[in-house]
Amino acid sequence: MADAWTLNPDYRTPPVPTDDAIEPGSWRHPDGQVMNGVYERRRPERQTEVVTVWYGYALSHWLGPRMPRFSSPLVSAWNPVLAQGLSCDPGSPTPYRDERWCDRWIAEALLYGRKPYGTFTLPAEEALRWFVKSGGTGLVYRARADGSAVRVVAGTTEPYERLFDLPALIADYREALPGRTAEAEVAALESHRHHSPALNYVLCEDAEARFAQAPPSVRGLTLGYPPRETAARVVADMLTG
Repeated sequence: MADAWTLNPDYRTPPVPTDDAIEPGSWRHPDGQVMNGVYERRRPERQTEVVTVWYGYALSHWLGPRMPRFSSPLVSAWNPVLAQGLSCDPGSPTPYRDERWCDRWIAEALLYGRKPYGTFTLPAEEALRWFVKSGGTGLVYRARADGSAVRVVAGTTEPYERLFDLPALIADYREALPGRTAEAEVAALESHRHHSPALNYVLCEDAEARFAQAPPSVRGLTLGYPPRETAARVVADMLTG
């Protein structure tokens, strides 16, 4: 199965274990080496199959339309996986070492420009250190106490048109989605062109509720999720009703 897969190198790939406490999983290269990273392969009907693998264990596995024009260093198949703690098999080993692992990953990803927007909850002391580190990064945040922890919503001040190649993304959506559905997502992207994640989804009072109501193309892009996966979800939602 694995000989058709192409590895997409990505520095977000979590490190593999350095001891023998965990046995590697079943996803292997033809020569038996353990797969680790983001892999994809072409499928019929202009589809692309994508799998994220950690130490031989699949954490996500999906099929989406080919969207060949758009790419961005802020977008990665790892972003939804590591932000949400995904796994294809709940019983398999994962890189998520504790209940705050994903929150810490989001916080660091924001600081180092691996995604443009995110929410996380950390112990107060860790959150305060994050506030100090965020100075000069172009991030804006809102924070509130949540017991002994702090809930943070943060996003970059750069406008969408400077963060992303919107013409390429719009062209891809027009090919990937049927007419009216495509135009609705295109209109949503166009309306955000001169706005920023910080302006639209951090600084307003109802920021998180407003973000939850944003169209899928905008929500996915703002989180740094792959548009191919977003388009696949839009089509699935159309088919189910």
